[in-house]
Amino acid sequence: MPYILKTLNNLEEATIKETKNKAKKILPETLEIETLPKLTTITASYKLLKKFQFKNIDDILNEINIKLKDFNVLCKIKDNNIDSQDLKLKVTSLICEKYKTKPDYKEPKDILYIDIIKNTCLLGLNPEINLFKRPYKIRTSNNSLNACLASSLLILSDFKKTESLLDPFCNDATLLIEAALKGSKNLYGLDSRSVNINNARINSQIAKVKINLENKTINSFNTKIDRIITQTPFPSKLKSEKLIGPILENFLEKAYNLLEKSLTIITQNPSLLLKLAEKNFNLIKKLEVKHGSQNYFIFIFNKKE
Repeated sequence: MPYILKTLNNLEEATIKETKNKAKKILPETLEIETLPKLTTITASYKLLKKFQFKNIDDILNEINIKLKDFNVLCKIKDNNIDSQDLKLKVTSLICEKYKTKPDYKEPKDILYIDIIKNTCLLGLNPEINLFKRPYKIRTSNNSLNACLASSLLILSDFKKTESLLDPFCNDATLLIEAALKGSKNLYGLDSRSVNINNARINSQIAKVKINLENKTINSFNTKIDRIITQTPFPSKLKSEKLIGPILENFLEKAYNLLEKSLTIITQNPSLLLKLAEKNFNLIKKLEVKHGSQNYFIFIFNKKE
């Protein structure tokens, strides 16, 4: 029985790489794989029972022929106006009547998962959801990265565990902890805010990983680094371009001097960053990712010679 893997928006490539090309994309944010490995880039997974096209709820009900006992039904609907609660009630009622069984909402033995994307319905069994949650994230800072997003950044950057990695705006260290959990040993995290470094230290201790963390800016960092991956500050209503501009310019100049391989940046406002980066860096890859209410922009650069 194959499995479905759910990814973050527009980051299917990272999961395909993580599975060594064993997973294939079948729908947006949706991959299929024959066996389920342990993965760090997926948000959910489930056993795939059936996949079909539909026009209305009746089409879906006609495909429900799964005998379940002490069960529950969960629905996820994207880009379709079907009401999830209405669908759940109708499917639950159908199974109960057809197989003379009953639901169990507190401790179900099985969960029927109805995953709808536009006019495609995937019927799944016993989903593992919210896989982006990590037990080490005890303390979170503002603009903390989703762990699946952080892991995807590492994979898209072709980061290898034998390489050195610097995150000069490390926040609560989610990205560095994800790298450490992949086996990396040569990790450096900087942040000008002491509260962020404190959060980073607590989280790394919970994760039982070792990261070189310092409460300082990249100005006083002089170690050559294979890769830099970070979420940079960006202009906003609270922080003007006049304030953020010098910070980004200084960071990019220092990064150019330290960097041996690639620079990966994620930001919520890319215009100023791209303008400043074109002086010393070539843009080799870009992605736009929507997560919740936030739009993120991912850029991978190498140095101009």
